[in-house]
Amino acid sequence: MGQSKDGGYMQKTTVTPQQQTLLNQIIQQALPNLQAASQGYQQFLPGGGGGEAIQKQALNQFQQQYLPAIMNAYGSNAKSSSALNQALAAGASNLNTNIASQLAQMQLQAAQGAGSLGSGQAGLAAQTPQFAYKCRSGNKQL
Repeated sequence: MGQSKDGGYMQKTTVTPQQQTLLNQIIQQALPNLQAASQGYQQFLPGGGGGEAIQKQALNQFQQQYLPAIMNAYGSNAKSSSALNQALAAGASNLNTNIASQLAQMQLQAAQGAGSLGSGQAGLAAQTPQFAYKCRSGNKQL
């Protein structure tokens, strides 16, 4: 079934030349944005280095704001205090946990975004059939 007696089917376009031109223009205009978005997402995927600026800013903030606050809370003479050392260790641990959590969330969002780009492109292609098959005129189907 699906074949005719004298040669089958011929391919027939389903879009007009104007529609094809418009589709090509849309794709050409969207391509740089898709590439830029893809590169942005790749920065936050594992190994992309996009989180380095976030880590650096968090570390600077910790050193400039939180360390002095912890040191002031224990006094200037408590530099060898075990309580001070525990407070510093807890602060550093919290900093690392918060940074890791943020980076993991960004990596998840980047992976989802990159996946959406791919499925969006596939969806555009699937919604735009550019040809169909038509039985050759004069042929009778079996």
